[in-house]
Amino acid sequence: MYRAYQERLDRQVALKLLSVDRVDQRTLRRFQRELQLTGRLTGHPNVVTVFDTGATRSGRPYIAMELFEGGSLRDRLSREGPLPVPDVLRTGVKRAAALAAVHEAGVPHGDIKPQNILISKYGEPAIADFGVAKVVDMAEVSASAHAFTPLHAAPEVLRGQPHSVPSDIYSLGSTLYHLLAGQPAFHSPTDSSIAPLMLRVLSRPPPPIQRGDVPPQVIEAITRAMAKEPHERYPSARATAGRLQRLQMELGLPVTDIIGGDPVTAEPGEPESAPSGRSATLAIAPKSRVRTHLAVGMVTAALAGAG
Repeated sequence: MYRAYQERLDRQVALKLLSVDRVDQRTLRRFQRELQLTGRLTGHPNVVTVFDTGATRSGRPYIAMELFEGGSLRDRLSREGPLPVPDVLRTGVKRAAALAAVHEAGVPHGDIKPQNILISKYGEPAIADFGVAKVVDMAEVSASAHAFTPLHAAPEVLRGQPHSVPSDIYSLGSTLYHLLAGQPAFHSPTDSSIAPLMLRVLSRPPPPIQRGDVPPQVIEAITRAMAKEPHERYPSARATAGRLQRLQMELGLPVTDIIGGDPVTAEPGEPESAPSGRSATLAIAPKSRVRTHLAVGMVTAALAGAG
């Protein structure tokens, strides 16, 4: 990812380029699907806005998108350490509502994590990087499993199942845990290898959050989102937003508004409907090549690395 200057509109943008060694037909298809999904979600205040798409003179595709000067939630964690409970709940409501919009567009996001939640200059969080999200059949999603982030991946994804609404809810819960604890639930400071990490995710409950100021009902809500079995999690991202809003009410905090209508809600302790087990897919018709008029005057600095 790079910072670039769009001369025609006199503004700084973020420029995402495909790496030369990754430009094959599968990668190009994945990139095009990312463009189409992100474009359909343009206008949502908590989803990164795409300004333009095209290709460089050497043929490398790019997306020009909104530049977030505030960095990511991972950057904030690095600066400040674990975040206050009110901030985590507010971010969680907005993230869950944005995820609901992604799911209603017909796909899972597939890579929810702190570094994919960017902060605008107004302090608003927005979901970025739809690199794993697919409008394809299950087999192709499974084939892309190399692209997910193991520290926040759901158990079923580690077993080779496709990304889904329930796996996104798990990753959201894992991200909220990370924001409260200051590190991912199954991170080990002494062993960062993949096999032991996968074993911890598959077989152990999330460790207790070592903070006295985190109410037990907040921990309970996050633990439900991170349940090992998909059917034990919240039935939808909108239902997750509703639970987080109710937590704000219970704790006497301002209730965060969401975009796109009221969430699916239930009184505390009232059972919520189980997910149907079906996931929507959309067929995207081929598009003609986009002719771009984006003038990139200069690329000044790398914004962030992958993952």
